[in-house]
Amino acid sequence: MRAFNGILLAAVVTALALYFLMPDPREDVTRQRTDLPWQVTTFPDGTSQVIDLHLGEDDLARAVQKLGPYEELALFEGKDGHYSLEAWFGNVEFGPLKAKVTVSLALGPARAQALAAQAVERKPSPTGDWKLLLPSAVNATLDDALVVGLTYIPAYGGLDEAFFRERLGEPDAWQRVDENRVRWFYPDRGLSLLIDADGKEVFEFVLPRQFELPADAVDVEPEG
Repeated sequence: MRAFNGILLAAVVTALALYFLMPDPREDVTRQRTDLPWQVTTFPDGTSQVIDLHLGEDDLARAVQKLGPYEELALFEGKDGHYSLEAWFGNVEFGPLKAKVTVSLALGPARAQALAAQAVERKPSPTGDWKLLLPSAVNATLDDALVVGLTYIPAYGGLDEAFFRERLGEPDAWQRVDENRVRWFYPDRGLSLLIDADGKEVFEFVLPRQFELPADAVDVEPEG
């Protein structure tokens, strides 16, 4: 009996030790986060901060520090000859949340043209722009490119309008995309939010000072 009690006591002590030494799996869920897409901080100079990235101030290296290694970096050439650089980070975890994140990066015209000349592949994209893939050696030289835009697509979908109103407030304007999709605009935060009844929501951020409302946006709530 004494031997049994000794074994039982040792088991209890071991279990208690493991309980207190192991990290709380709920820590990410319960602690206050600052990197959720509805947590937007704006600044007097017309820049903003979202998911802990200061748009217009932080560079690609800082984005990698926050989001992890990017999966692809590509240069896009628009029909008007304008170039844009984007880094796609794929699935990123934000505590209990997951999302696909893409960042838009600023490039001067001369630097963009020099990069385009080094592209190893050129192919059309769904938007009609040309997608130019760059050699990995060139990618390594772009850590100083400034983050000026960000797209955040949550892994979860089907959230209703009340969910976003609670977190973002009433938008300044709306745009009906089709029967199932509506876009909300928050110009002072540089935010355009696509709400899709049948798919994933899409947060798109630009510098507030560069935000422009579409010509067909309305300032009254659409039906439905």
